[in-house]
Amino acid sequence: MAYLSFNNVSIRGIAACVPQNVEENASLPFYAPGEAQQVIEAIGIERRHVAPVDIVVSDLCCNAAEQLLTALGWEKESVDLLALVTQNPDYLNHPTSFVVHERMGLPESTMCLDYYHGCPGWVTTLSSVAAMISNGSIKRALLLDGDTVSKDKGAASREERPLFGDGATATAMEFCKGAPSMFFNIGTQSEGGKAIARLQGGYKHPYTLESLKAELDWLAGVSQGDETYKMDSMDVFSFAISKVPKALKRLCSTFEISIEDVDLLVLHQANKMIVDNIAKRLKIPAEKVPYSLKDYGNTTSVSIPLTMATFAAELYRNKRLKNLVCGYGTGLAWAAAYIETENLIIPEIQMI
Repeated sequence: MAYLSFNNVSIRGIAACVPQNVEENASLPFYAPGEAQQVIEAIGIERRHVAPVDIVVSDLCCNAAEQLLTALGWEKESVDLLALVTQNPDYLNHPTSFVVHERMGLPESTMCLDYYHGCPGWVTTLSSVAAMISNGSIKRALLLDGDTVSKDKGAASREERPLFGDGATATAMEFCKGAPSMFFNIGTQSEGGKAIARLQGGYKHPYTLESLKAELDWLAGVSQGDETYKMDSMDVFSFAISKVPKALKRLCSTFEISIEDVDLLVLHQANKMIVDNIAKRLKIPAEKVPYSLKDYGNTTSVSIPLTMATFAAELYRNKRLKNLVCGYGTGLAWAAAYIETENLIIPEIQMI
């Protein structure tokens, strides 16, 4: 495990953007009467914002970034680093951060970096950006996080379609001498990671005419008659409820953090059962665990900053808070962190 600490780094604000298209789980066509409500109660997700074909990650990230810069009063020329994490890049061979850089009109002096990561991605990228800011060589950075993961899910997939929503966030980070330290515990259990991997379409397993047709049919809702595209939810559940509490406890033990003094525990919004289970194992009361699941679903790595910028926004705008956060899943991997925030600038969520 990697235990990391960084000084002199401050989070200044968070902005969020989601597609305006909303899909209600109660209206999904494959549920029998009364069945949808049972699923909603189990996973805690009533609706999700789903991107149409013409809305991509750069659209959502640009919107979030622009509104955050305006709210902060930051000039674009002052942004030294643009870091973007996604699983759904605009192009296969052109970094999405370059697309955003061009569309926003950022200066040539802005360094652009793309990070390919799943559910732990925001926390992992946060640690990377904090490392670059901490010595003062980079003064201001934008961490953009966006996914349109619903586009990867089969229209008739009863296991995945009710879970996943789309969105993006922008997090403003700045060099600040004497800012409270940030602490991280990041690790990987690669065994079992393919439980949630999409195996077809990469260079390891290139598409054939047959496999491409099968995937397109699956996305359109045509049954495949096998388990090729099925997510192994039990493997993910077992990993999350065993590894995440341990990772957070070890983080607190290593850096002498009192869990009892933590104001908020913000977890990746996988589903309500997992989040409740993790909080219970850490003995953190429900009022300290915000959720965005109900209205946004599982937005992969976006879910932690999206929760901060929506359902916990008023707390973050008006208070100094001690936070434990943890992303977990893809890999299988986790990224846990302790961060302190104070009076964050959080604009109202935008929809496009």
